[in-house]
Amino acid sequence: MTARLIYADSESSADLYYATRFFAPDPFLYIAEASGTSHLITSSLEVDRAKRTAKVDQVHDWEQIRQQHKKLFPEEPLNEATITAFFLTKLEIDTVAVPATFPVSLADGLRALAVTVNPLSGSFWPQREIKTPDEITAIEAALTITGRGMMAGIELIRSSTIGKDGLLYIGDKQLSSEIVRGEINATLVREGAQPNHTIVSGGKQGSDPHEEGSGPLPANQAIILDVFPRVEKTGYWGDMTRTVCRGKAPKKVKAAWDAVYEGQKIAFAKIKDGMSGKEIHDEITAYLTQQGFPTGADEQGRQGGFFHGTGHGLGLEIHEAPRISSKDQTLKTGHVVTVEPGLYYPDMGGVRLEDVVVVEKNGCRNLTKIPKFLELGE
Repeated sequence: MTARLIYADSESSADLYYATRFFAPDPFLYIAEASGTSHLITSSLEVDRAKRTAKVDQVHDWEQIRQQHKKLFPEEPLNEATITAFFLTKLEIDTVAVPATFPVSLADGLRALAVTVNPLSGSFWPQREIKTPDEITAIEAALTITGRGMMAGIELIRSSTIGKDGLLYIGDKQLSSEIVRGEINATLVREGAQPNHTIVSGGKQGSDPHEEGSGPLPANQAIILDVFPRVEKTGYWGDMTRTVCRGKAPKKVKAAWDAVYEGQKIAFAKIKDGMSGKEIHDEITAYLTQQGFPTGADEQGRQGGFFHGTGHGLGLEIHEAPRISSKDQTLKTGHVVTVEPGLYYPDMGGVRLEDVVVVEKNGCRNLTKIPKFLELGE
């Protein structure tokens, strides 16, 4: 018989949490029989909690299975492979499908014990792509928390004063990326979410899309804030980006912000069931080029323009299928995706705006409620 098998910790394995709805920091075993019966095998430390909360048919104590194996086969070594193979034999399972991330050492051990192990390429649970109404509600809740963190950071920047040196100040103290990030992250934690490399990147630092930002924040230049926490209770992620300027934005920054804003509107108008993600991405790229913002490397080899995808799936992982990018993928009803065009140049810094939408039959619905604005006043 065949089955699906995962061995991982559900804090880091979205596939395992999706199957069990059980958070645990240490690896445990999940088996789904072809008949549909599911099993979770975990340590004595977690077994009672798993019995109360895990969405599986049967929960087993790893130590009890060890003792059963030891009693029947006292001379055989006891390790993850022998105990797993022993349990699979009890279920009359000789072939398992596993995720591509399955531990190599355990796979080799199972094969040595006559269990056929077949790693699956692509999604282990393809149905994860299509979000249920409950999942969409969980993502909306994550975005609400994300928005509160975002606004805490923006309001701190808004409350700053502009120094004669062109930097931002709170009282007599320079306002830095670290201070704003701390304010955002503290808000997220209070709301029950885990911050994850929150980006507060000012001025020329913003020309690198994933630069977290450091040091004093400049006035009259773009500041990118990208906030993407994971809600501790549900495991779902939020993701949101805004670009603001304390003071008066340079002409190029304002033009770039307007172009990115219009690029988002192109995506919102085109996203619907059956639409090509590549077509959307290509149209936005062409529009930005027409507005005077070409994409490509400069003489020093630095990338400039719009050189990342328009969006990605969001759910139990911060980046999951599908993509809206140069790789063609078809959007389907129930997909939840980000829409985040951006422009980046070494002499300007960066501009990015990001909302999250759910794909519907005849369009899309924006789940992000935080407004978009550039200048925070002079």
